[in-house]
Amino acid sequence: MEITQNYARQSNAVMNPDGMRLNVSAEQSRPPVHLEAMVKDSLAYSRLMLALYAVVTGDLRNAPKDHAAYQNWVQQRYLEELDVELRGRAANLPALMEARKNPAARVSALQKRSLELQEISGMGIYWNHVRQYYGWLRKHDMDAWWVLDPVVSVHPDCLIFEVFSQDESSYGRVTVPTEALDVFGETQYGTTNIDYSRALADEIRRARSYRPAFLRIGAEGVSVATSAGESIEKKIDLPPTWVRGFLQVQSASAFGTVDLHLSAATLAEILSVLKRNREKTGPRSLRFQIAPNQKPSILIEPFDVLVQETEHVYTGNHSGEIRIWGRRRLFVMEDLLPHATGVQVRLLGGGMPSYWTIFQKTQRFDLGLSGWTKNDWAQAARFDLLAATSDAPPETVEAARHLLAEFLHLTPEQLAGRLNISRDVATNALQKCCRQGQAMFDHVTGAYRWRPLLSVPVQLPETEQDKKLLKARRLVEAKAIQWLDTGEKAARENQVRCHAKVRDDVRSNRAQDVVLDIDLDGRVQYAQCSCHDFRRDKLRKGPCPHILAASVVAAEQVALQVASQNAKPVNAFDPQQFAGKIFVFTGALSLFTREQAEELVRERGGAATGGVSKNTTYLVAGEKAGSKLTKAEQLKVPVLTETQFKTMLEGGS
Repeated sequence: MEITQNYARQSNAVMNPDGMRLNVSAEQSRPPVHLEAMVKDSLAYSRLMLALYAVVTGDLRNAPKDHAAYQNWVQQRYLEELDVELRGRAANLPALMEARKNPAARVSALQKRSLELQEISGMGIYWNHVRQYYGWLRKHDMDAWWVLDPVVSVHPDCLIFEVFSQDESSYGRVTVPTEALDVFGETQYGTTNIDYSRALADEIRRARSYRPAFLRIGAEGVSVATSAGESIEKKIDLPPTWVRGFLQVQSASAFGTVDLHLSAATLAEILSVLKRNREKTGPRSLRFQIAPNQKPSILIEPFDVLVQETEHVYTGNHSGEIRIWGRRRLFVMEDLLPHATGVQVRLLGGGMPSYWTIFQKTQRFDLGLSGWTKNDWAQAARFDLLAATSDAPPETVEAARHLLAEFLHLTPEQLAGRLNISRDVATNALQKCCRQGQAMFDHVTGAYRWRPLLSVPVQLPETEQDKKLLKARRLVEAKAIQWLDTGEKAARENQVRCHAKVRDDVRSNRAQDVVLDIDLDGRVQYAQCSCHDFRRDKLRKGPCPHILAASVVAAEQVALQVASQNAKPVNAFDPQQFAGKIFVFTGALSLFTREQAEELVRERGGAATGGVSKNTTYLVAGEKAGSKLTKAEQLKVPVLTETQFKTMLEGGS
């Protein structure tokens, strides 16, 4: 997939007495995006952006060794051992090679004449400029030869940078909320690619606490005049794996996970052990040992060093061990840990992807790791195939796309209310937008954001997983799925467990046992099959055709079970749920941004204010809540956690 990216100038940093000005050039072929702002905490921003640069330039694949010298030595020893006749033939070899050069010289002369004729016809001028451009690029910005440009999204509530590593096994994202910026002038929201060069990263390293940083993103303005011309153009043969990896990151983050909170000291100790020791044999894994209401511990193999979490207790339901690989990719976060206010980990299962989030006050760094380095995001499990069991019609997906482009970020609940559809259909429509490269899923806030990955529609070649999907569709058409009523409950609340037998061949009685846990959004959160492929690979190489076939038709079965249990499905929200109620939000929120939480209250008929008074109905307190929490306690205003607020949004008390 070849794309062309044009920049009016190269990104640069200018130092003056007022502070550091970061001029980030946006890609010109996309709709215009513009932002000018002062970063309030320039040091935190600098650390996050340098961590992002470490991701985009990272490549932990094993480079093959150069054995040329050894092979030459072997060749010499081989010639020494030849008999007299063969040695004589070897002596004639140089003459034969010299004779071989004559046709090559004739071909070279013809090629030279061809180039002269092209130059006469005017093509030589073009190629001369191409050579000048690449000569300048090689000298001034070697990174541009092999670094894929970051994707940046400017939204009303935050600024988001996204990148992939060179080996395509690590996904990095920096989120800067608007409350951490002093914005100047008019802002144009949208998504674009930005030019992030090594020179710009070197300047960002010069950020200081006493020197404010001014950020400017835009395609217009100053252009850098070089021998290549007034516009910098990059022709990139974009690998389909890069695009597919971006799509898989969004779908995987919505899959059923085990969420942990770790202290920064725990992660720092893990990295310290890895830095002090170098493994020579396997296994090279981190083994998370988890139990409800206990502090998790991490065993580092093969050193058998146990690191115990000292602050945070695991509050989920999972009990057991989860093993992950590719741990040395965590070193990109090393410089962030001394300044971290929190670390969040999302584990999808043994050998499967994991997500690591570091909070620096209000700014955030996310790192998504595939199962292991060689198993990059494009080869990892195809979670987009399990994104949602309900099938949104094309007109609903198109309506969701337009609403997402208008509001820039929506939760499934908000979309369901605006389109008057069920929550699971809304989730499916948003997931399809992600699959088409038009949206991203923020696993920390639970919202979908408008983010067109490319300026052109995403079209990817067929893969082995697509062939599995075709087989699954044949099983569905043959009505090879038989549902079983076992009465077994799902492991988590607000989920439905479905059992099915899926026949490989409708003419035989041989069938595979499939178990699915599906949440209220219609997403598969747990999957298991008795077939050989699943027993061998689990979900590490994607779902088997039996799981896919069962998930395609699971929506109807879930609806029947919900109805039989007299459970109320979650549909459009009540616009008068919070009528007459006043909310105040304080502290560092992790499930929502403050703007999102206040918007959710207003959509339900309530009001959100900035100060606590005797008229305040609820105070929602995040971490490190300060004077507002004290005042609420004095006025005896009910205080909610974020989890309690989310439960209230979902219809709970």
